[in-house]
Amino acid sequence: MRLATHPRLPIKVRHLHYVLLVLICLTFESYAQEPTADTQPTTEASPNQAQTETQANTSSSAAPPPYESRPMRDKTLIANALPEESLWLDTEYGKILAMHRITEAKSTFGTLILLHAAEDPQHWPATLENLRVNLPRYGWETLALAMPQKTITPIPGRSFSSASSENSAETDPETQPAFPVANNSTDEKISSSNASSAHIAREQLIAAYLDAAVQYLTKNNQLNLVLLTDNSSAYHSLIKLEPFHKEIPTGSETTTSRLRAVILTNLQSLEPLDQEELERIFSSRELPFMDLFFAPDDEEQLRVRDLHRAVAMRQKMEKYFQLRLDNQPNATEGDFQSFLLGRVRGFMQKHAKGTEKKLSKDESSPTTTP
Repeated sequence: MRLATHPRLPIKVRHLHYVLLVLICLTFESYAQEPTADTQPTTEASPNQAQTETQANTSSSAAPPPYESRPMRDKTLIANALPEESLWLDTEYGKILAMHRITEAKSTFGTLILLHAAEDPQHWPATLENLRVNLPRYGWETLALAMPQKTITPIPGRSFSSASSENSAETDPETQPAFPVANNSTDEKISSSNASSAHIAREQLIAAYLDAAVQYLTKNNQLNLVLLTDNSSAYHSLIKLEPFHKEIPTGSETTTSRLRAVILTNLQSLEPLDQEELERIFSSRELPFMDLFFAPDDEEQLRVRDLHRAVAMRQKMEKYFQLRLDNQPNATEGDFQSFLLGRVRGFMQKHAKGTEKKLSKDESSPTTTP
């Protein structure tokens, strides 16, 4: 805003115009700085609203979590989806989920125990699922167990700026468990195989899992066993089952389960078995052994296969069979005529086929013996 001044006006009048201009500007500035009653923020909440929010926070924090952890949630959902196959086995370190598929044939020849180092059953490869689902068609029951992994890859957390990290640490889902457990004195008494696996030696967990599996099968009169294990779990599982390797005299009446054959699936290329472990694994000369390789041969796998064969020959293994399957179509769950299924079934029929006895008055299921 500018007031016109005329050069002919007196000097006092011109000065008066400038004074009026300054006064008008100061008046507008004072009105702009004074907040009105309608624009002032309300910072105080009503007593009823504060009480309601407090009660809501208290009730949400006191509600029990639906699951102890994300892996336990996944296993529970699988068990609910497959109630006829799912089986919870009790161990000294908590309950573990096993998948038991009973025979679909007139006679039962034995049970194949499948072990794979993957805590979550949904992460099993399709090749193992093909055997687990389809072998019962031909008289072999299957019992699948997830073994603790040798190496666990941590989940990377999300990075935050210094200004927001303090406020977001308590609410960010990446930094909190998927299913938090209430913070109280009873937390230490919660038994879970996933929670305890971080504090207990892996070989102890494998031994406990196998104890529970063998006890369950013995209780259900399944005494003729074949073990399928990956290379990650082979060493500790076969050490645990060494007492079951012994030959059974002809005509003897057995009362405990017996291991008749072993199938080794070399699935973890980053966890090859060394010479000392192989010598222990191949320590039973009479035990039939099938050694499976699934990947195409490269320099490293050729070295591993040669080492397996050389140690087996030095240990004078009488029934050692090495098989490479990379040139065969990948087996799927629904393929009941896959090449892998045929070879494994033929191996077990020839070297580990058991005999099913008739039911006695005190038995609820037939007894399958070596």
